[in-house]
Amino acid sequence: MLQTALPNKKGFTLVEVVIALTISLLVFFALMQTALVSIDSNMKNNLRDEAANIAAMRMEQARNLRYTLSTDNLVSDAVDISGNPNCPATPAPFAAGAVITRDFRNIAGFTFCTNRSVTAIDSNTKRVTIRVGWKWRNEDYNHNISTVVRIQSG
Repeated sequence: MLQTALPNKKGFTLVEVVIALTISLLVFFALMQTALVSIDSNMKNNLRDEAANIAAMRMEQARNLRYTLSTDNLVSDAVDISGNPNCPATPAPFAAGAVITRDFRNIAGFTFCTNRSVTAIDSNTKRVTIRVGWKWRNEDYNHNISTVVRIQSG
């Protein structure tokens, strides 16, 4: 049986199909790039939130230390963590502090470096600054919080 193409039938040529697939592929790659940027931004936000939680925890520990006229346990960190490769180097390297590891998402043992710095404002008041630093994709990130503590009575 002999078949012939009818001139009034509409369809796609091979060239039109290849062009449509190429355009679809380019749109797909653009959407994939958007998804990757979104995932990376979400991870940065999760790390920043975890750093804020760690800073709040260390600040609460500092607030619970005894600071009276006769007892002063509220001092800066003294444990050397300068050799830790997971601590960020900018804006200033961590010389002393504490290293805290946390498990979240698909990361086991993610490292946060912390530092408590205590400076006297006057004889009754001290400023406590907590710095938390971490590295993510070879970039340094830091989060700082600060408070003022006065001598407790008794």
